[in-house]
Amino acid sequence: MSGLPNIEIVSLLIILITRKFGVKAFVAVYVFVFCEIMTYGLSMWVINYLYVWAILCIVIFLVRKIDSAIFYALLSAIYGLLFGTFCSVPYFIIGGISMGVANIIGGIWFDLLHCGGNFILTLLLYRVLTNSLDKALKPLK
Repeated sequence: MSGLPNIEIVSLLIILITRKFGVKAFVAVYVFVFCEIMTYGLSMWVINYLYVWAILCIVIFLVRKIDSAIFYALLSAIYGLLFGTFCSVPYFIIGGISMGVANIIGGIWFDLLHCGGNFILTLLLYRVLTNSLDKALKPLK
C-alpha cells in the first residue's frame, strides 16, 4: 500500500493487537517502529512514530471492551484525520506556532486521505481479522 498516500493498515493492526493483548501491544508497536527505522533510516518522522502509535494504543486500550466494527472504523478515521496534527508537535517545538500550523495545513490533504482510508479498511477488515486472530490464537484440539 506504500504507493497510496497515507493509506495504511497499521492503525487497524494496532487496534486489533491492543484489543487482544492489552499493554503488551506496545512491544509490537515499538518492534514495528524499529523495523521502519531499519528500512527507511532516521529522520524527523522517527520522533513522531515514537509517540503517535502509542497514542492510538492508549485510546484503544481504554475502549478495548467494545467490539464494534463501526465504532473502530470511526475511531480509526478520527485518528487518521488527527495524525498530521499529532505529528506536528516537533515542528511546534522547533519552529514555533507558525511552523506547527504550517505543517498541519500543508498536510490536510494527506490527513483526509488517511481518515478515509482508515475508515474503509477498518470497516471492511475489522470483523474478518478479529475472527482470524481469535481462531489463530485458539489452542489446537
